[in-house]
Amino acid sequence: MNLPGKRGNLYFSIFAANLATISVATHYSWTSPTLPKLEAPGSFIHLDSNEASWVGSLNSLGNIFGPFLGGWLIDRVGRRWTILIADLMNLLSWVVLLVATSVWHIYLGRFLGGFSGGILFVAIPVYVAEIAEPKIRGAAGTIFGLSLTGGCFIDYCFGPYVSYSTLIYVNFVPAFLFLILFNLYPESPYYLVRKSDDASATKSLTWLRNSQSPEEVQTELEKMKVEVHNSMTKKPRFSDLVKIRGNRKGLMISCVLAASQQLSGINVILVYTQSIFTMAGTAFSPSVSSIIVGGCMFAALAVSFPLTRVFGIKNMLVFSGIGMTIFQLSFGAFFYCSNHGYDTSAYWWWPLASVVGYILTYSVGFGPLPFTVMGEMFPSNIKGLASAITAGLACWFMSFLLTLYFNDVSQALGTDTVIFLFATFCLLAFLFTIFILPDTRGMTLEEILELLNRPPGARGYETISDPYNIIE
Repeated sequence: MNLPGKRGNLYFSIFAANLATISVATHYSWTSPTLPKLEAPGSFIHLDSNEASWVGSLNSLGNIFGPFLGGWLIDRVGRRWTILIADLMNLLSWVVLLVATSVWHIYLGRFLGGFSGGILFVAIPVYVAEIAEPKIRGAAGTIFGLSLTGGCFIDYCFGPYVSYSTLIYVNFVPAFLFLILFNLYPESPYYLVRKSDDASATKSLTWLRNSQSPEEVQTELEKMKVEVHNSMTKKPRFSDLVKIRGNRKGLMISCVLAASQQLSGINVILVYTQSIFTMAGTAFSPSVSSIIVGGCMFAALAVSFPLTRVFGIKNMLVFSGIGMTIFQLSFGAFFYCSNHGYDTSAYWWWPLASVVGYILTYSVGFGPLPFTVMGEMFPSNIKGLASAITAGLACWFMSFLLTLYFNDVSQALGTDTVIFLFATFCLLAFLFTIFILPDTRGMTLEEILELLNRPPGARGYETISDPYNIIE
């Protein structure tokens, strides 16, 4: 089966895999409409403020551990089957939440949902990076962020207006759609080359490059074999992440970008959207404000694909970093004025405009692209471990702490102080992107690895005789 279009088969594979992403993403916004219901008097499971904080943060706690299983699975069973395992685990998490009769059941369901998401945060970026053509790899990686936002938008739209159980049934839909399409997209040819299955690798790459000649496919496959052979010559060791120049630099870049994504405040806003707008006292209802935020996020991520293709990952992250800084400063200024007795009633639009501006600039850069960068930074033999550390520790451990303690810190220091801290981290991310992040537009994965391994002062790829540090 060949789909229409020059890259029809490739885009279909990316879309089919990301249906699983949409499914796990509903966990990130599920708390926004659901927590107010569970905290309301008369709820079938009544939560106090401490229990609500744990419900909000346990998804991120699961995200911490999921990447380590995901990093192990992608090298053992393949990228494609790892995505399937995560989708099935996610379905189980929704079943647990559906039949919950106590807060502990909700804790378990939230943790399992986060665990499955953590697996996908490793598997999807690696899969997409390995099947995409170099010229569209950065743009293709934005579909991961678009899928995350699409899942969040589902719960923002339906959550305030349906019952607890009905919302869970809605969240079953993308997970089941993924299962229907699972057998229609191929395994990563990089993984198949790793397993010495050249026939299957050729078949996979031929299908993904349906508009290319057999000679072009074979040329690309030979380059893959060289990269995989070089990276697999040495067995992966944890120490390689520190000892080898390219791995060390790639890990630093990936971890800083992933941590910056969370330190910008995104998950706090997604988890507590309705509560934040209740505190801000906007003219719109908190539920309507949430839908506006979710819609803007989805729209911005939809245009991030062509924008990234035109301007490249680095330029989009630079734009995103400065935009997030400006709008978080604006949001913090609103709470400062409100908390210090200034009359803000005439400026009802201020907090909504600030959050929407932050969401728009986040969604075209630091939303989708840190994990796209992660998928480019490491050779095949170390990619699973490095991705697990990046997604599990740098991203989701930070998210867990932020969502767990946001309410407590806001009450102790003031919401304005917390948001000003987010703005500071946005500024630091902007500076890091300008001065540290390399521009990898149009490079193959092999060329990116050579760039990262290049000694200081070296020029051109020809200066690297041993980019994988095979020679001891």
